[in-house]
Amino acid sequence: MVEQRKLKLEVAVILDKEILNYDVLGIKRFETCVSKPFNSLAIDFLSDFSTRLRKLKKIKLFPDLIYLIFWCNKTKSKNLSRYFDNNYLRLGRGLIFHICPSNVPTNFIYSFFFGLLSGNSNIVKVPSKDFKEKKIILSTVKSLFNKKKYINLKKTNCFVQYNNKDGITKKISSICDGRAIWGGNKTVNSIRKMWIPERAIDLTFPDRYSLSVINLERLKKEKSNQIKLLAKRFYYDGYMMNQLACNSPHFVFWTGKKNKKLQNNFWDQLNKIVEKKFVFDDVHVVEKYSNLLENIITQKNFKNIKMFKNNLYVVDSSNKTNQIENIRGINGTFFQKNISQINDLKKFITKKCQTVSYFGFTKDQLKYFLI
Repeated sequence: MVEQRKLKLEVAVILDKEILNYDVLGIKRFETCVSKPFNSLAIDFLSDFSTRLRKLKKIKLFPDLIYLIFWCNKTKSKNLSRYFDNNYLRLGRGLIFHICPSNVPTNFIYSFFFGLLSGNSNIVKVPSKDFKEKKIILSTVKSLFNKKKYINLKKTNCFVQYNNKDGITKKISSICDGRAIWGGNKTVNSIRKMWIPERAIDLTFPDRYSLSVINLERLKKEKSNQIKLLAKRFYYDGYMMNQLACNSPHFVFWTGKKNKKLQNNFWDQLNKIVEKKFVFDDVHVVEKYSNLLENIITQKNFKNIKMFKNNLYVVDSSNKTNQIENIRGINGTFFQKNISQINDLKKFITKKCQTVSYFGFTKDQLKYFLI
């Protein structure tokens, strides 16, 4: 079967020990192969990965790993596969080099899964920071690689870790068929200057920001349990990956007549959820406070701050704020502003805007607004 067959490429065997010296899973030999996207081996690997994570005793202390468990289950993978037309023969591109951000503990495994599910071999640059989540993920991957069933995946996928070594990045880039580049604009532009083979491609994920918009007229008609549910959904959007995910909202816009009581109730409900579900390390607290001070100093257009202990910071924006693309929260820092109607959002949305999560509007209303 095509999905199990190893197809040797022109640069199939990588013998360069300098690259393997930075491997974190102890791989002795690496070779590339391509396979059918969403092949059964890849889907099983994600499913087994999810199962193993779920069985860990202290997994509930890591909300981003809980989310990862649900994301990589077999049903999710099969749902994604429906976007592909099985009437066509599709194969992976070859060797994909994933250059992942150093400040997000779980981004690298999602990037790896994208490469694996699309039928590629992968070299993944993992974050150099000593994240607990990173250790758990790599330990789980290693345990699966040691299973006979996944021996071919072990030979054709590699996780490397190094700091500020452009020579290694250039060397891997020179043999890859594609790069997935995650990070700020500066990082993306720097890496794109490094040569890749003529037929190789770059997929870049540079600076992005996301926001939420909530219809107060609709919200005031909801019962308390529905507001709690909304706060819970917002929690998963906002606190996963410590608010560093591209789709994590930093700004919340409230449309309709201002209603402080209703807005404060929403934040109160969110605070209660965070109190139960999110674990703050000392580093989180310091980063959060430093980020708040930096925003106040550089943006200079905030007029009120409400702190729910270390769980949640809510910052009111003044009427002068139109450029919000560089305003970022972290570990539960959100900026808010009241606007009259959804059309007022056009003052704040730029090309960097990735995701608008919403409540109290229909998809048709948002489509009409975007058009």
